[in-house]
Formats: sequence, structure tokens, C-alpha cells
Amino acid sequence: MEILRRQRGGIAISTALMLTMLLGFSALAIDIGNVLVARNELQNAADAAALAAAPCLYPRSQCGNINAKVPDWPTAEAAASTFATSTSTNKVQNAYLKEAQVTSGYWDITGIKGLQPVPMTPTTNDLPAVRVTLAKDAGNTNGGVAVYLASILGVTSLRAGATATAVVASPGTVGPHSLFPMAISQCMYDNYWDSKNDAPKTAPNSGVVTGFPYPNQVKDKPYFFQIGSSYHNGVCESGQWTTFGSKDNSASYAKTLLDGGNPVPFTVGVAPGTYIQNGTEDVLFKGTKDCSGAGNGKCEWVTVPVVGDPTAQGTFQVVTAFACLHILDETGNGKNAFVLVQMATTKDSDKCQVPNAGGAGPSYGAQMPPRIVQ
Repeated sequence: MEILRRQRGGIAISTALMLTMLLGFSALAIDIGNVLVARNELQNAADAAALAAAPCLYPRSQCGNINAKVPDWPTAEAAASTFATSTSTNKVQNAYLKEAQVTSGYWDITGIKGLQPVPMTPTTNDLPAVRVTLAKDAGNTNGGVAVYLASILGVTSLRAGATATAVVASPGTVGPHSLFPMAISQCMYDNYWDSKNDAPKTAPNSGVVTGFPYPNQVKDKPYFFQIGSSYHNGVCESGQWTTFGSKDNSASYAKTLLDGGNPVPFTVGVAPGTYIQNGTEDVLFKGTKDCSGAGNGKCEWVTVPVVGDPTAQGTFQVVTAFACLHILDETGNGKNAFVLVQMATTKDSDKCQVPNAGGAGPSYGAQMPPRIVQ
């Protein structure tokens, strides 16, 4: 009988140990699964906050920073923090977040350096970025991830975290239906764009400004300038109609591109580039007037390819950048036909957001929608 009692006691102890182990494994399955769910929710919240804040690196009315210097780090960071902790956006574990860690700086697109704090001198590989880090932790006001069976083991809460980094960049590649069928010269762009400050050059006075042909400038506003056909004008005063990947020189085909844009993608620096049409193409100037700001506005804001020499008609020209133009009107015909434009200011950068774009290219006003890089 003593032996049986000892055996029953041993079985009871073994059963208790087994139950504890089973509960431990159950806790591992249930509570770790709950942590993974929380981590996914935190990642979604971090992504959303970073994407909402990245556009505020540039002047935008919705960000309240129209006159800010680019990049506007403080406004972007404030926007990220506000979005992450808003009581109308993201819930994690059925509770709104109370704190977020937000930093900004330049993201190295090669992936080698990651996010680099400012101040620093950016290179062509560095893009303005916002990083949002969120955590559910007993050590912060968000609190830890709730546990269920793990409490049996003395665990009161678990930790989960996520980080997202978003950038806004000028496109290095654009997809179909992104471009207006007029190529302008690099020389013309350099005349009217201040690359050092990433902004249009502005008129020092109203009226006539020495060295700038258009006579009706407005003080402190981007220069007005006219783009004429390269068939009648020099490299620095002209653009030319382009049919992109097709060598079709007909005006009828080019006119379809006023609405449809480029049928094929383009990448900065990749040959053969975009095809430069022959001739003046009056019908295209007239079509541009109809859709300009003075017309129905359909082509008031456009993204155009920048090339080395649009006077080289009947050839392909490698694209050096994608630029945002504000098309105001068109006047004249034949050799006297001109498209009146301005360069887009940084506060107008959302007017030329290029869909289906990627990579990174020179900053000439056109931008991609914000994207997650980490």
C-alpha cells in the first residue's frame, strides 16, 4: 500500500508539472500570437503616420507651411506625431496610441547609410525622410501588450514595436500616361530653375528684366517664359513635341498624346530616350491652348521630359530629368507660336505628382507620391 501511495503521489506531481508545461506552451501560442497581431497593427500605424507626414517636408497648404524652407523638418515631425497619436486614426489592441518617437533626416537610397541625421550635406543619393517608431511597452504611456495565459508564469505584459520611414522624391523613372508630349532643353531649364535652392528663379522686379525675353514679369514670382518650336528657335529658347518611343512624325498621332501621355515608361539617363518630332505642329500648339490654364485647365500642370537638345529633330534624346511646368496659355501660330509657362514652386509640387514612378532623379519640381523605404 505504501508503494501505491508513493506512486499516486508521483503521478500527481508529474501531472501538475505536465499541466504547467501545457499551460506554458498554450501561453506561448496564444500570447505570442497576440504580440504578432499587435506588431502588425503597430506597423500599419507607423506606415500610415510616416506616409501622412512625408509630404509636409515640402510646402503644402494642408500642412500649413506654404512659406517654409525645404525640407521642413519640424512640420513633418509634428505631422507624424499628431497622426500617430490621433484619436480618429489608428488603434492598436483596441486602444489609441499616446506617444510616438519621430525623427527626420536624409535617407540614403543605396541602403548603405540608412537615415542620416541633420545637419549634413546631402548627395544625389540622399532624400528627405521621416521615420516613425511606435511601441506597446509597459515602460511607456502606450502600455504593454496584454497577456492571457502567460500571467500564470508571472508575465504581466509583453512588448511589440514597429518602425516606418517614408520619403518624397523626384522620379527617376515614370510609368505610362505620366508625361506631356513636349520636351524642353536642359539649357532652358537651367535658365529658369535654381538648382542650389531647389526652386524656380524669381523676377527681381516687375515688367522687363534684363536677360529674360518675356516683358511682363512679376516681382518675386517665378519667371514667365515662352517655349517655342525648336524648328524656329535656339536650344535655350525652345522645346519640341515628342512622340516618346514612336518615330511617328504626324501631328494627328502627337495630338492623341496631349491627353494620353507617354504610352511607354521612361528612365533618366537611359538610351535611346524620347523621340523629337520634325516641324512646328501648329495643331499641337492650338491643342495646348485649349487645355492650358487659360483653357479648360486639363494640362495646366504637367510633367515634361528634359533633354539635352530638342533642336535635334528626328532623333532620340536621352531624358536628363522630369520637370513640372505650369502652362498658362499659348499664343500665335507657325514660327510665332509660343507656350507661356512658369516653373512650379515647391508649394505646387503636389500638382505634379507622378503616378507609377520609382527611383530617384534630379529635383525639377515633379514629385512621386510619398513611399515607404523601410
